[in-house]
Amino acid sequence: MNFSEIIVETILSVPFQENGYLIYRVGGLECLLVDPGFEPEKMIEQVKNKGLNPQAILVTHGHADHIAGIDSVREIWQDCKIYIGEEEKEKLVDAEQNLSLWFGFAITVAPADILLHDGDKLDIAGISIEVRHVPGHSKGHLVYLFPTVPRPILFVGDVIFKQGIGRNDFPDGNPAIQIEAIRSKILSLPDETVIYAGHGQPTTVGAERKTNPYL
Repeated sequence: MNFSEIIVETILSVPFQENGYLIYRVGGLECLLVDPGFEPEKMIEQVKNKGLNPQAILVTHGHADHIAGIDSVREIWQDCKIYIGEEEKEKLVDAEQNLSLWFGFAITVAPADILLHDGDKLDIAGISIEVRHVPGHSKGHLVYLFPTVPRPILFVGDVIFKQGIGRNDFPDGNPAIQIEAIRSKILSLPDETVIYAGHGQPTTVGAERKTNPYL
């Protein structure tokens, strides 16, 4: 999709049906990556085919299916920085915390380069980004708001899905906190804001406010 010359491409990682994202400006040479999953070769191929240079990996949270491809990306683009929430940093380097041990294998990746907090503002690859802390699925879960025109876009990881919400029964999950955080940090955005989730199809804030049975 093209929003004010910002292109968003969804890259599906089949093992967990996890969505990673490639974001770049039309005519630009730099790009951003969100949540590289278990099939990073797909994302890497897309980046190479378009002749782009990744500047940042934006991690919504540190669960294994959202971080598994980080090292593969960094092997090729060593200057690409890893961004993650302060409270999620240990999940990158601890297979128990990132839940990979729950599934019978151990995954760890490179530590974060930059730790983020609620309200941080970034400007990477010519794109302005606002960071929002939306806990509940995991304690340090972040969402990334691109307040572009004609409509804002939001990358939400596993906090909210189309007509659903992310699991909150993990060790650092909390259902009450999750619902309140969604309402205050996501549903407060304009109805036309496009939501790109870690699993499933895109939706909008307005659609979820009206039809999401969990909210």
